[in-house]
Amino acid sequence: MERRIQAVLSLKNSLTSNRVLLLWLAWGVKELASFRKRQKSRKIEIVSRILQEEASICKQKRSQSCTKAIKGSGKLEDSSLWRTQTWRYIEKTCKHSAGAVSQVNKGLRITLKEELFDKKREKFQTGVFHKQIVSGRERKGCTFYSKPSCIHFKDFDVGQIYKKKIALINASYSVNSCRLVGISEWLKDFISIHFDPPGKMSAGMSCELVVTFKPMINETLEGEVMFMAQTGSFSVPLKCTPKRCILALDKELIDFGSHVVGETISRTINLTNSGALGTRFKVQMSAGDSMIIFCNISVIYVMISIFSTSMKIRKKYFVPTPGLKRNANSCKTSNGVTEGEIGPRSSVKLQIIFVPAIPGDVRAEFVIMFDNSDCKPLCFSAIGVSVDVPVWVPNPNVDLKICMYDQLYQDCRIPHSKATLRLKFEVCKGLSKHMELLPKTGYIQAQSSFSVRLKFLPRHSLPEDAGSYFNEETRILEVPVTILIADKAKKVNFTVHAIVTTSDLEISPSQINFGFCTIHEAVQANVRITNKSILPQEFGFVGLPEFVEIQPSDGFGILLPLESLTLDIIFKANKAKEYSFELTCKSEINRQFKLSCKAVGVHPPLELSHSLVRFAATALNGVSTATLYVMNSRVSVNPFTHAVPRTGNGEVAPVGPASFEFCVPEDCPVTIAPSVGTVLPGKKSLIQVSFRPTLSDQLIREEAVRRLCRAAAMGAEIQVRNAKNYSVDICLFFFSCSLTEMILIPGFSSSDAYMAAQASLMRNFSGKFEKYIIPCFVASGHIDETKGPENLSCSPYNTLYLELHCPAVAPSVVITSDNGKNPVNFGDVAVGHRTFKRITIQNISPEKLELGFSVLNPNGPFLLVRRVEMLEPGENKALIISFCPNESKWFFETLDVGTTKTNLTLSITGHGVMPSTVCSVEEVLHMGYVVAREKVTSTFKIQNTSTLSLRYSIQLDSLSSARDKDQQSLPSFITSSLQRTEFVGTQNYNGLSVFSIFPTEGEIVSGKSQDFTVTFSPDHESLYYSDRLKVVLFGKVRPHVIQLKGAAREHPMFVEGGVPLDVPVESLAVVSPVSSQEPKEPVKSILLILEYTEGESPPVPARAELKVGAIQTARFASKKVKKIKRVVLCQVL
Repeated sequence: MERRIQAVLSLKNSLTSNRVLLLWLAWGVKELASFRKRQKSRKIEIVSRILQEEASICKQKRSQSCTKAIKGSGKLEDSSLWRTQTWRYIEKTCKHSAGAVSQVNKGLRITLKEELFDKKREKFQTGVFHKQIVSGRERKGCTFYSKPSCIHFKDFDVGQIYKKKIALINASYSVNSCRLVGISEWLKDFISIHFDPPGKMSAGMSCELVVTFKPMINETLEGEVMFMAQTGSFSVPLKCTPKRCILALDKELIDFGSHVVGETISRTINLTNSGALGTRFKVQMSAGDSMIIFCNISVIYVMISIFSTSMKIRKKYFVPTPGLKRNANSCKTSNGVTEGEIGPRSSVKLQIIFVPAIPGDVRAEFVIMFDNSDCKPLCFSAIGVSVDVPVWVPNPNVDLKICMYDQLYQDCRIPHSKATLRLKFEVCKGLSKHMELLPKTGYIQAQSSFSVRLKFLPRHSLPEDAGSYFNEETRILEVPVTILIADKAKKVNFTVHAIVTTSDLEISPSQINFGFCTIHEAVQANVRITNKSILPQEFGFVGLPEFVEIQPSDGFGILLPLESLTLDIIFKANKAKEYSFELTCKSEINRQFKLSCKAVGVHPPLELSHSLVRFAATALNGVSTATLYVMNSRVSVNPFTHAVPRTGNGEVAPVGPASFEFCVPEDCPVTIAPSVGTVLPGKKSLIQVSFRPTLSDQLIREEAVRRLCRAAAMGAEIQVRNAKNYSVDICLFFFSCSLTEMILIPGFSSSDAYMAAQASLMRNFSGKFEKYIIPCFVASGHIDETKGPENLSCSPYNTLYLELHCPAVAPSVVITSDNGKNPVNFGDVAVGHRTFKRITIQNISPEKLELGFSVLNPNGPFLLVRRVEMLEPGENKALIISFCPNESKWFFETLDVGTTKTNLTLSITGHGVMPSTVCSVEEVLHMGYVVAREKVTSTFKIQNTSTLSLRYSIQLDSLSSARDKDQQSLPSFITSSLQRTEFVGTQNYNGLSVFSIFPTEGEIVSGKSQDFTVTFSPDHESLYYSDRLKVVLFGKVRPHVIQLKGAAREHPMFVEGGVPLDVPVESLAVVSPVSSQEPKEPVKSILLILEYTEGESPPVPARAELKVGAIQTARFASKKVKKIKRVVLCQVL
């Protein structure tokens, strides 16, 4: 938009400046008319193009992509406002400009056509961006790559024209196209681009564009070339760099070393220009180097050699550095200058010459200045030492670094000489026992060297012998060594430097007593080995006996300076005896350090098949089981053929049975069964070890307190909001006190808060690994069953140890029913009765689980009725297990619910109980005599003597559904009385049951009793009313069967006896209907049979009995009723 305004303003200035010229050209009327006509046509053309642009903008505004492009480029209202102002200006200008035909046409054509339409349309026009999705994957990043990736015009010259050809490669997944958007604004005056859009290109195809660069200024330019593709915009960076100097020195310090006065020594330093622009330089002394230089009127010369890339010498300058004048012990220098020129991509060799004149140290600082202002100055230094003795040592300092006592260290020094001399080498007297120079005297020829061997063997007396040359704190030794020249008073010195340290290794403790150790296990002791030296040392225990092992790395390793390392000395006795031995530790310099050891080997009477048990990763509340054996392998007393049990060199244990006892700690989640037993000679006993990881009760209680406190805090805040007189802290204090008291209650472990805390901890359990060592005490002899293992005395030295590795992990499946309780306890269940339990399990892992179940005992009482095959994350499903005991005892089985990682073990228990009851009536309950059509009641009691509640039901044979089937057989009165098995006798004519029981069903609690009422209600006279009562428990068991009997009479008074004239079962004859008239009561006869037997003995009268009785009835309740009396009739013949 700014460029458009500038174009309009330039048009205005052009019109104003040429206004006078235009008036002179418009003389004729025809020319003026033609001008107005052409002006009007141009005006119409401009208006039409503006309207077309507005129409296209409105069309693009409807689409979402165009809206985003408009928001990114600027507000549409601003461009419309500028367009309106431009149009008003054109109208105003065209009214007052007569004859400006060519200028108006040219200005409007260039400005409005090229700028207003094309660039504005390109600015607002946006391509339809398509996502590149192939095979379900979306490509991200740039879809076009340029080769090269950056357009770089290097080392350009102003006024020249440079061209580069660039390739654009379609790196998208499908057909794509691109067009040129433009370049950076600040590059438009220098860069032009020729690019013909190739249209749609397949993936991997490329197109070319030509970038032309015409530099006008000698500056670095950076920008980018912008393109638009179907998948979005991209750009290629563009950079233009002019020629410049890149200067560097190969070194910044020149050390000439020590030289004799009068010599000339030369050193070289290289100045390199890797740029494309050359420059002149000056080498001069540093401005601040009018410094003091000790003992020097020595001279340093600078010789400069300039080389091109072909290493051809172009120029040489030999310019000395400033003269140095003696001033006491120091002197000052003035600045000397050496000039030169370095070309593009060339190097200059600066040759520094040192001519020592007076003994002393010389140092000079040089600065290289450049004519190019963009190049920074470069600095370098030159140092040297001049000596007046013709003998010198190139390196006067001998560094032996770190040395150990009693070790030999050697070095070689080579002194040089200008003349033929006799030399003598001396060391201070105090160190003659520690240091030696060989040979002590030698001859050296002129212009040659001589080799001297230095031997250093530090003794432990070095601190006392060296005196001030040795620092005991830092342990640094500095010894001066003198080279004496014969016939001359002067001497040459050089210094030997060394740090002396010890080579000791300290072993703590120095003695180990392993104590008593059985031959079936190993005893471990720890020692600490420390390196007292400041050098690393290798060490190793060598010559170890077969019963000793050292870890780690078998007793070998490296100790860093002053480092300590703990070693495990493992002793395993191979026989019963007393051990005394030494372990030898050697260092890398072959020093030996001793470690004394003692032990007593014990052969116990028993041994374990495995002394280490590694359980698999077991989930909380799960079970892992391992088996091992306790063995008594001794069957012979011959010590030459068999190893005999003994302690050290003590007495041999007798051959016979041996007993054992495992002592498991109280808080150990491990059970051992059996924990006590006796093993006979040559036999073994199976031991089962079970690992059941659980959460500790204390941990669960603490979590429950935290959860309750959080809940209490929320409740207290609500209460405090309602009652402002109390504070939250006071409420929480009293509540926390009550919680602390509450969790100490024994019944708290079965509360909901306790179960919720246990479930929370189980879900957040991160795993735990524990090691347990279980002692097994061994004694000879049998265990007394009455006294237990207390009757045997065991030796602590015969104790066996069982090591258990117990890893616990979080479960994948947990029980959510019954507050998460793992043991499934059916409790007391009657024998033969089946009960069911539903156990709900949940998948708390983040993955889908396939479940597998172990097999229950097919002949056992437990049955998995319904199982679960699959559990989704967080899903709950129910298992159904039934229990039907077949005998009276406790039953126990485990059901493993297996997953790919962990197992959930369900402990299923149940107690089969045989129902036991006691009835007050044994077999027969006789209701006595009753007047017909009246009733009488009687009660009996049944007591529950078992440990479970009993559900009962009362059944009568007369009401049995199978009675009709039984009546299809022959009538019972046809058969003899001995063959009759029916229990149902005479029944009422009215169809109602003669006997009725209340209650007929219910439950008897353990230890309680139930009273039953039997009602006898006959409707006619009969002496043979009977029925059978059955007490049925749980619908199956019949512990009591009672025969019910009763008799009915028409009159309260009756006589009975004699021979029965009727049958116990009534006839099948049809009873005649009763007439309306009152029938005469029939007369009943009684048949008495009196039998007399005549014999030698005195005669005995024949006897017969009649019973006369009276029945208590409601009709004569006020009268006294006599009991039945027996009448005896006698007849004497």
